[in-house]
Amino acid sequence: MAANKTDALVPLSFSGRRAQTMPFGTRARVALAQGDVEGGFALTGVDRRAGTAIYALRISNQSASPLRARMTCARAREAPILAYPLDVHVAPFAIVETLLPVRLAEVGPFDRAIVKVSGADIAFTLEALAPPRRTQRARWLSAVAAAVVLIFGGAFGAATATPHLDLLAAPDRAFAGSPLDVPYAFRGWASMQYTLQTKDGRQLAAGLLTQAQGTLHFSVPRDAGAEVVLAANVAGPLGAQHVWRHIVLAPAAALAAKPAATLPRIDEFTIATPLIRAGSPLQVHYTTNASSGAVWLLDETGRLWASVPISVDGASVLNVPQAAAGHKMRVVLHARNGSADAVATLGALVLPGDTIPADAAVSTAAQTQNLSLSLSTDRAAPGDDVVVTLAGNHGDARVSLTDAAGNTVEQGDLPSGQTAVTLSAPSVTAETTYYVVANISSGVSEQTIVRKLLVAPR
Repeated sequence: MAANKTDALVPLSFSGRRAQTMPFGTRARVALAQGDVEGGFALTGVDRRAGTAIYALRISNQSASPLRARMTCARAREAPILAYPLDVHVAPFAIVETLLPVRLAEVGPFDRAIVKVSGADIAFTLEALAPPRRTQRARWLSAVAAAVVLIFGGAFGAATATPHLDLLAAPDRAFAGSPLDVPYAFRGWASMQYTLQTKDGRQLAAGLLTQAQGTLHFSVPRDAGAEVVLAANVAGPLGAQHVWRHIVLAPAAALAAKPAATLPRIDEFTIATPLIRAGSPLQVHYTTNASSGAVWLLDETGRLWASVPISVDGASVLNVPQAAAGHKMRVVLHARNGSADAVATLGALVLPGDTIPADAAVSTAAQTQNLSLSLSTDRAAPGDDVVVTLAGNHGDARVSLTDAAGNTVEQGDLPSGQTAVTLSAPSVTAETTYYVVANISSGVSEQTIVRKLLVAPR
């Protein structure tokens, strides 16, 4: 066994997709017969408000032995203090990148942070500087700055919280018996109450709004008279503002002679399917005045996966292809009246289908390249290590462990020259189904392979 260790505090740069420069740290490399072990340890920053120093640790274990890393803080002429209560475990053929927070109030002043890495036949240490200590003058300046911010912040907050009506765009003239749309906007800590009345005081519409901006929709009756009045009252704890708008009504005959074009409007657009799965229908509900249009299923690159025309009953069903599993999608509602358009968009994540064969590959492109994804076990207990192996000629890959709702529990990078990565089975109280998803980059395209993992208590 040969080992090379750098004890001087030098800048570090961690590899991987989330590479960043780490100041004030050390790194070490140990060469073994079955594979190298590399480590890096650095101070990344200090959160004075939370009283925490943040250290970054990266260990690349290309050997067959599991490793353990323990962090302590050393003080001059005193025994080391345990800085982080949990040990960091590194499985064989795995890379671990993690942040280790140290609570300064609990540890107290120290000179340097030390991480001891040990395994079956290896042991080495990594060191990093302690965070710089604040002087009494710095604390005094911070207190003065906080007081100034509090004073000016309170004055600014009071100014921004005062109710004010910025927009009430009622037209000067309208047609009796026609729809009337009035955009509005107000600010401050307030709500807006509005009423629409005829000139003789007959109330046509009223309401209370808490949304700071939007559009009021009215239907003016034919017998409303020659004029209507729209009154808005924006009120809150710090004041109130009253505004009136007078709208002159033209006879309904003039409306028939020159009808106004109806713009398409989307009042509601929701996804009714709780979980969107590949190979299953996706149902959407909407409310629109459009006479034509379509619902599209697009990915982040703009590729169209499915489409269906809109229906008069406000419900449409899209068939999600099997190959869409693992992709982030946009469900787009396109409404059209004549030459005018309106568009609404919702985000969605397509989960793997309910039934996945043992060696199913969602991407047909992955099949043509003879890529296969295998697990060391398809049934694990909480805390067990699951080795994920990607066989075949592949580019960089991201391996994720997701639950049935599509939430990422754990993930790791798999470079093109590496074939295996280790994941840890999450803690569960009953048998739970998880999915191991490998997203493989190939030029400008991306392929996805999915395997099912069952986790059950012992």
